[in-house]
Amino acid sequence: MTTVDHIIIAVSDLPKASADYALLLGRRPSWQGSHPDYGTSNTLFKLDNTYIELLAVDGEGIGAEAVGQMLEAREQSFGGVVFGTDDCDSFLGHARAAGLAVSDPVPGHGTDSASGARRSWRNMFWDRDAANGIFSFAICHDAGDTLPPAAIEADGAVNGVDHIVVQTRDAQAAKRFYGEQLGIRLALEQNVPDWGGTQLFFRCNSMSIEVIASDKASVTDTLWGLAFKTENIKAAHRRLQSVGVTVSDIRDGRKPGTQVCTVKSHALQVPTLLIAHPKPVSDAPWEK
Repeated sequence: MTTVDHIIIAVSDLPKASADYALLLGRRPSWQGSHPDYGTSNTLFKLDNTYIELLAVDGEGIGAEAVGQMLEAREQSFGGVVFGTDDCDSFLGHARAAGLAVSDPVPGHGTDSASGARRSWRNMFWDRDAANGIFSFAICHDAGDTLPPAAIEADGAVNGVDHIVVQTRDAQAAKRFYGEQLGIRLALEQNVPDWGGTQLFFRCNSMSIEVIASDKASVTDTLWGLAFKTENIKAAHRRLQSVGVTVSDIRDGRKPGTQVCTVKSHALQVPTLLIAHPKPVSDAPWEK
């Protein structure tokens, strides 16, 4: 099964960006290290269902070139999405049969700057045109390549990613790439007259890739925003205000029963929403 392994945010000042995001998430980094093969350094925050990678240039290599392109227009950028698989052969067989021109696995590794711990994996690349301009690739982590959870520092911490928002002009191309080629389940497709287009929800690892297709979108697809999950939005709201993060008032979300607030600072120039879903009601008599 294909998952969203991690989300890349390209940054020009890694220490500052890492500190800002730690405040936003209410968690300490899982990992701070480097990719000697790629010319980059990073900070990772592992959440319940995926991890966030803050990525910066640190030398020369294909990674440094990619980050440089992401930062051409701004100092921070929602840079890319990396898809995960635990079986390279199965992933390649499915993707290639569906018409995705994907490379053979390329080994990579990273080293944690504090502990000296090492992680290793294999990457499978395709041209940006396959995702209509979005930087993405697939990764298969080697056995023993484990990332510790980002330690929670306060009440109201972020638990996971709820959804990623992608803007496109071509709903059919999105269904072909995410659904047919990557094999991610299309859970919902609906017309959204207020937005002048179609809304698609691709579902995997307890999160969604929300694709909004509209004639108003740019020619190439864009990664537009992130929504994070928290179990207690009132505690999260208080925590963020107490550490100097600017947030909107809490309001009802579009989905019935949800509450949301907009994060207006420390989000690395990525439109960011915090969302809390209603807790399920148990039928167990001892829990009533």
